Amino acid sequence: MLHYMIGGTLVTLISSNLVNSLVSSTVEILTSSASFIRHGTESNKKILKIRNQIEEMDIKIKLELVKTLLETLSKNSVTTVIENGLIDLISKIKSIVEWIDFEIDKHNLKWFASYRSISIDDKIEQLQHFIKILDGRIQLLMNTSRGQYNSLD
Repeated sequence: MLHYMIGGTLVTLISSNLVNSLVSSTVEILTSSASFIRHGTESNKKILKIRNQIEEMDIKIKLELVKTLLETLSKNSVTTVIENGLIDLISKIKSIVEWIDFEIDKHNLKWFASYRSISIDDKIEQLQHFIKILDGRIQLLMNTSRGQYNSLD
């Protein structure tokens, strides 16, 4: 009789813990699923963040500045080297921006786009890298336009 009471109590304890675990896991899954269905993923927020990052890089103004500075500089060996480097760099920047825009547009056209994730962080990092290089070259170009390298001709 004592074994039955101890065994019965032990079985009751284990089964109640098992049922409690099962119920709490099921409720947690239902809650997270309902939240996901209601809110979707964070992809819309991520796309907005990406657009803001690109806007903060101020790419359009920098490219216009480069164009204006190149038009006003007299041609010499230094400005030719800088110009060639800028052309290659600007081409890379435009290519990355176009790729990012294409991927975002493609993502938005997919079914259930707000429930899908988008991963273009590596391209954003690459773009930031090229913008840092562009900033240095713009500074170099501005120094050249002030006549600091005219003596090299």
